[in-house]
Amino acid sequence: MLSSAITAAVTLLSLAPSVLAAGTAHVVNNCGSTVYFASVAQNVGASMKPLPASGYSQSYSQPGVGISIKLAPNATGSVTQFEFTWSSGKIAYDISNIDGNPFAKQGMELTPSMAGASGYPTCQTVSCPAGQSTCSAAYNNPDDVRTMVCPDASDLTFTLCPGGKAKRDLGFHNAAHRAHSRQFK
Repeated sequence: MLSSAITAAVTLLSLAPSVLAAGTAHVVNNCGSTVYFASVAQNVGASMKPLPASGYSQSYSQPGVGISIKLAPNATGSVTQFEFTWSSGKIAYDISNIDGNPFAKQGMELTPSMAGASGYPTCQTVSCPAGQSTCSAAYNNPDDVRTMVCPDASDLTFTLCPGGKAKRDLGFHNAAHRAHSRQFK
């Protein structure tokens, strides 16, 4: 019994640094119009609701569980997905347009706060420029390979309409994110 308690305590302590180091996923709407979203985990559905003007943030809190933040200009119809999975000290992420590309005209960008991190050659910004009906940096078919990987301390910021007029600084505490946000002011 004591052995089980000690093993459990050691396991929790070994996980603590990863839990404390894990970043946050952010969604920013610069489109100047309502965007709908739903955050879903594997096999769990959610209904679409308006994205708050302040954006949306979600901590990496479910190790090994894929999260999809579905985004669309209306509550029904095609969606773009901002997908990420936190596991083993890393955050894997991508943009999926398999279910449509409703932001093709306005563009979108997914930026890690630790872009270019040493030892992570795929820790990079994923950009879908405005006007591209098919974004080569995103998943467009189920067999595409477009996943990027960063250290899990990296925040991810998914910006809709990165050249849009409704720019806002959401006041995130990560210095790298603030520097990224200043690019769009």
